[in-house]
Amino acid sequence: MFALSKLISTWMLLLIVGGDLGAQDAAAPEAVAPSEVLLNFEAEDGTALEAKLSLPVERSGPVPVVYYLHGAGARTYDNPFAYVDVDGERKVGRYLDLFVQELTKRGIGFCRMSKRGCRALPAPRWMALDREIFSQATPSILMSDYALGLEELRKRDEIDAARILFVGASEGTWIAPRLAHQSPEGVIGIAMLGYASDNTRDTIVWQNTIGPWRNIAHLIPDARDGELTQAEYDAFAEAEPETASTLPFGMLDSDQSGAMTTEDLQRLNKPALEMILKAVEEGNDEFLWHQLLNLTSAYCKEWWDTEPNSAALLRLDIPLAIFHGELDGSCRVEGVRETEAAFKEAGRDNLRVRIYPDVDHGLNWTQEAVSEGGSQPFRDVFTLLEEWAKAKK
Repeated sequence: MFALSKLISTWMLLLIVGGDLGAQDAAAPEAVAPSEVLLNFEAEDGTALEAKLSLPVERSGPVPVVYYLHGAGARTYDNPFAYVDVDGERKVGRYLDLFVQELTKRGIGFCRMSKRGCRALPAPRWMALDREIFSQATPSILMSDYALGLEELRKRDEIDAARILFVGASEGTWIAPRLAHQSPEGVIGIAMLGYASDNTRDTIVWQNTIGPWRNIAHLIPDARDGELTQAEYDAFAEAEPETASTLPFGMLDSDQSGAMTTEDLQRLNKPALEMILKAVEEGNDEFLWHQLLNLTSAYCKEWWDTEPNSAALLRLDIPLAIFHGELDGSCRVEGVRETEAAFKEAGRDNLRVRIYPDVDHGLNWTQEAVSEGGSQPFRDVFTLLEEWAKAKK
């Protein structure tokens, strides 16, 4: 949902955020087969907004549609990323094309917005980011922008406005239930990927204490017992030298005990955490821009001490689903279980939960997995969305 420490952030999926790819001759993102429509509209303050709607090529009438709500940070309706193919060639893909391909072949449309201040470009640098405009994107502003995009979507003759599904990723798992409560017309279900259960402050603290070790444990199975010895690290470094180069054992073993532990990482990350919390308190947006996914103190403070996400979900009667990795280093898996328990205590049966044992915040998204229709969590997501979209009214 929010930035990880600098130490861990290099392991995350590379999304292009206003910068180039380091290779200006990278191939352009491959086009997808379904027909696409650009939706242009204005925010309440007059800011120009844009969304992209992908539709099945073969359709006999209005189709159900998935409305996608992004994770935190600057995002366009394409979310391009750089990768190296099996032949060693540098290429650029579009993260959201997986959703387009898998949903449209199931007869479902897919709509996603570019966040305010984020404009998709057809060539490197791939995204133009207006810092002044994007910095306005607090949760309430994002909610307003998404609501207007939803209204534009409902006007389209190509889609069935009585069959709208939300998919929220990370930050989007907070916005989706609140948007559904505010604007429920035709919304028949919400799928949440990388579920954010906590408010901003608790999330930032967790991401700079416990969370980084979950990322290490995802990369290095020997660390899953809470400790990584020198011998275990050396075996990993021999098998994965490039990744190991970003994780120098000597630095991470902060107490020089001969083993890396969760306590080592917490000790190492403590100064960064204190600086982030201080920056939020003092409104030091210049610092946060570079350390916290281009977010602002105003963004953080709006969700700083708010209710857990489960409270918003419990206000909804539509089908809900959470897909989450046990080794998610951005959002607590414990929060998923707490939400599940809250529904059980309330006697509610409209929430499905899937927790995957060897899965990270991105639900093990990789370019290789995309070629096979996505990782198992993504395949489960698409299966459930199809089930909901085709259920009898």
